[in-house]
Parts: sequence; structure tokens; C-alpha cells
Amino acid sequence: MELNFKEALAALARAFSAYLFYAAALVLGGLLILLEFGLALFVLRLTRITAPSAALIATAVILLGGWLTLLAWRRLFLFRRLAAMLYLFSGADPCRAKAAVGQWFPSHSAWSRWKRGLSRALASLDREGGPVAGMGGRQARSFLGPAIVALAFAHGGQIEMALREGLTLYCRHGERTRPLARRWLRFSVMGLALLFLCLALPNWFFFHSAGAPLSIGVALAAVIAWFLHQAFIAPLALSGVSASLLAETSGREPDPALCEKIAPLFTP
Repeated sequence: MELNFKEALAALARAFSAYLFYAAALVLGGLLILLEFGLALFVLRLTRITAPSAALIATAVILLGGWLTLLAWRRLFLFRRLAAMLYLFSGADPCRAKAAVGQWFPSHSAWSRWKRGLSRALASLDREGGPVAGMGGRQARSFLGPAIVALAFAHGGQIEMALREGLTLYCRHGERTRPLARRWLRFSVMGLALLFLCLALPNWFFFHSAGAPLSIGVALAAVIAWFLHQAFIAPLALSGVSASLLAETSGREPDPALCEKIAPLFTP
């Protein structure tokens, strides 16, 4: 598995100021899950619910709490830090990061709208036998979409035109980045699996020794592993794909005809 770790780490170092807050917020979210779990146990003890039902409720609280916490984190502030990371990946002026991100993505709804539009455009290209069609294509787009946003930041201008130009450059010149995105996807999945095993095995031992339901320990391991994965492994994979796409398209000019042809793909 050949991955551009050197370029990925260099890009992540450029975005360290945004990445530090991003990772810290996700780690804090993981710790918040433990607090929610403790509160759930306290409430269940007060209500004196039977053990089988209590285990089922506690497991559901952990999984639902983890999903809702991550959703709230992303909506409240993580999307700005992620956009700032993409801006800094592009090598643009760090002093203008806050202003550029605020101009393009003033709210979470704006971020979601353009993210959906880019994902829809990539999906449309894939249905036509495009660059990431086939098994794993949808998952690979989770890295390719943000990398195209980083490329758009590098070109600047109005957001719609910049995203169209970024997508055009990716379609024309992203030959190396496409298979690399799949390799980073495999790395990301293996990292998540390793984190889960590292947390699930100790949890299994402690919960088994204490005679507690194992499903609770497994749920805790899964949720915390996901938060740690999003904090440390996913940004590294994203920086690697972004660095590759930026290097591969450096000095290239977007094709105006293809840019116009791509424009309708951003509309529902």
C-alpha cells in the first residue's frame, strides 16, 4: 500500500492551527459519551429497571448519544474548522483563512448545500462510468469531495465557479489521485478497525470480569473508536488526498467547455 505520508503530514502541518481545535473537539466529544453513559446508568439505577432491559437501554443511549453528539458538533463548529483545514491545505494565506471560510460557508446550511452539490456532481459522473465508479466509489468520494474544495480554495473567486473549476481539473488531471483515494480509504477503514479492537478487547475483559453486559462495552468501544478515528485518522487521509490532487493539478488550467458541461450537475 503506497501512500503519500510525507505530503499528507506536510499538508496537515500547514493546517495545524485548525486541525488542533478540530481534533480536540472530537476527543472532547468522545469523553462526553462517557459522561452520557454515566448519567444513563444513574437514571437506570434510580428507576430500578430490570437488568436485561437496562442493558438494552444503555447500549441504545450510547449509540444514539454518540451519533447526536457528533451531529451537533459538526453543525455547531466542526464544519468551520474542517473548511479552514481545507483552505490551509491549499497553501493559501493563513491570515485570510477565517475571512475566506466565512465568505464561502457563512453557516452550516451553506456548507451542507455545496457539499451535497459536489457529492451529487461526483455521483452523476460515476453513474456515467466516471473516475470513481464501482465498489468503494461512494466512500472514496468522502475524501475526493473535500479535496476538490481545497483545490477550489487554491483557485479562489466565487464559490460556484471555483468548485466547478476544481471538479473540472480533477476530471481532467486527477489520474493519480483517484486510486490514491481508494488506498487512503482502505487505510482509514483499517485504522478504524484497529482502534475498535484496541478498545473492545479491554472493554470485554473489564465488563466480563465485572459481570456486566458485554453489549455496553462493545457499544462504548465502537462510539469512542469512531470519534478518535474522525479526530486523527480521517484528517490524515484527507490531507493525503488533498495534497495529491493539488500537486497533480498544479499549473493546470480548467477547460471552460467542460466547466460549462459540469455546471448542471450541481443543481438538484
